Amino acid sequence: MKMNFPRGKDFCFKSSEAALEHISEMEYENIKINPEKLHVINDGRTLYLEIFNGKVRQTQMRQTFLLKLLKWFNFPAHQLEILDIDTVTSILNDYLLAIKRIYVNVKLEYGEALTITSDKYCEVEDAEIIRRLDPSTIDMIYFSDFYSNFRTKTKYNIIPFPNDVFGVGLNIVNSETGFKAFQINNYLLRYVCTNGAYVKDFEDDEKYYHYDLFVPEVYENIQKRVDSLQQRADEIKVKLQNLNQDLSKGEIQRIILNIHKQVGIKFLADVLETDRLPTKYELFNIITDRAKDFSMSKRIMIEELAGRMVEN
Repeated sequence: MKMNFPRGKDFCFKSSEAALEHISEMEYENIKINPEKLHVINDGRTLYLEIFNGKVRQTQMRQTFLLKLLKWFNFPAHQLEILDIDTVTSILNDYLLAIKRIYVNVKLEYGEALTITSDKYCEVEDAEIIRRLDPSTIDMIYFSDFYSNFRTKTKYNIIPFPNDVFGVGLNIVNSETGFKAFQINNYLLRYVCTNGAYVKDFEDDEKYYHYDLFVPEVYENIQKRVDSLQQRADEIKVKLQNLNQDLSKGEIQRIILNIHKQVGIKFLADVLETDRLPTKYELFNIITDRAKDFSMSKRIMIEELAGRMVEN
């Protein structure tokens, strides 16, 4: 059954000043409460969270709150498609009663239930990440209910093959709602057709999970990664050159299937219909080029999947 949810964040900024102004205008409320004082109801199409905190307060539920509570108990979210809203409501209430914490944190945005996190959750603030970056280096800042992306301009250039120039910058991923760990990836921009990809460092792949986290260390790591970008750019050049290898039809099919499974979209079928199959490097560029046709959230997901081709 299809459920109605309030429209979540989907904002993209080109400057740190505009992004910080947007954050300052947001209306947030954090409620520390015993999970037994939370209850879910529905009106047939929409889910509501009831908060018993001195008085009964009813708030409309964002999709992020639903999925975060399900994630807490590893419920397979794809099964929501075959469940009616009363069954979903019952599952959520059972999960709230099953939480073995004295209290949880309920975060509201504009009076709507945005997420639920445990007492050990440590929030890495989007605003502080922005302040740690040189404003002149900002290329893009993207906010959604699930995660945030902070991308710097491509400061260093690499040429893995003649006349094929890439710029290398940084992309920081954060989630104030608890869906992703804080991490810093390398960002590649191919100048010939302005398509990009996110590439992690195998040798220096750090993730900071939001539980029992020493938050100042996270902020300090931002400058460390900025200072070491040139060295990683040279390493990425070698990785791109190593992509110049043939792929079998089966390997291409597995890549296409993985994108479909992760992002929920079908594309690239025509790649298998050509007389000559693309090399891994050519397929990497095809995927990142076509990612530009989708919404920002899906584009980022596709570019992250393409980046894994460089890592492997």
